[in-house]
Amino acid sequence: MSRSQSWMLYGASGYTGTLIARHAHERGHRPLLAGRSTAGITALAGQLGLPHRVLNLDDPAALSAALDGVDLVLNAAGPFLHTAAPLAEACLAAGAHYLDIGNELQVFLALYDLDQRAQRAGVAVIPGTGFGVVATNCLARYLSGAVGGAQTLDVAARAATARPGPGIAASVRENLPYGGWTRRAGHLHSQPLGSGMTTIALPDGPCHVMPFPTGDLEAAFQATGAPDITAYSPVPANPAASDPRTPTDDYRSFGWARATGPDGAVAEAVLQAGESYAFTAAASIRAVEETLDRSPRGALSPATAFGVDFTLTIPGTTRIDTMMSA
Repeated sequence: MSRSQSWMLYGASGYTGTLIARHAHERGHRPLLAGRSTAGITALAGQLGLPHRVLNLDDPAALSAALDGVDLVLNAAGPFLHTAAPLAEACLAAGAHYLDIGNELQVFLALYDLDQRAQRAGVAVIPGTGFGVVATNCLARYLSGAVGGAQTLDVAARAATARPGPGIAASVRENLPYGGWTRRAGHLHSQPLGSGMTTIALPDGPCHVMPFPTGDLEAAFQATGAPDITAYSPVPANPAASDPRTPTDDYRSFGWARATGPDGAVAEAVLQAGESYAFTAAASIRAVEETLDRSPRGALSPATAFGVDFTLTIPGTTRIDTMMSA
């Protein structure tokens, strides 16, 4: 892509947004930094020498003006229940691509409903360009191809991080009332949150997981069309989120997926990565670059837009096939 193409990073002064902004700057990008915090945006823009704009999403006129000449928006401001819709709508009107790093089921449902409008506008709407969705989505599509089209698909992600950002906690709180969800026979089904707990095997030991209302569920369906899908998250007692190590230690985050094909063939794989926020910063900027290069159209999952090997372009990431049965 040409580094002269104009794109906006919204939520740039948040914890994850700042990491993304710094990584973008390191790769030669000059995004327009935007967000609601005057002090935060101004300070970060000054440190990086980047353009900036204080922008409130409840002002449609200001938002429309801000997107004039912008080719793409990367949304890093959670909870995405509040930010995704106004930004995506503004992008459609402006003819700009919309990406975010969210992982909220209800948001993914709404954004995937924009598919035809995005195609008509000639732009892409791609939620979930951060760690959890990217890791599981590329595995899901990879394994579905390996078994001749997955009929049953299970996915999970376990993040390892030095410092859990406040945005994730806020997003989890706001999505808990939606309860647990799965796909069965192609349709979404609700279930009590906490039911369906199971244990999966990761390279560093067993991990207890339960169905959770994450965007992984819809992203996996968009990428594979599998009729039966369950997306899991670690149960709250899992110690990964409270790990006391420092950011310089060796963190290992994992994506996991298992697919069963129409003839009963089973395939399972793990994606091993480093610290999850560092992965999100790298993956989201790679997604920006790929989107501006490829100009995909429609509402897409990361694997559909960028291919099953997209994760392998992130430094320190390895895909491990743990089961391939005929």
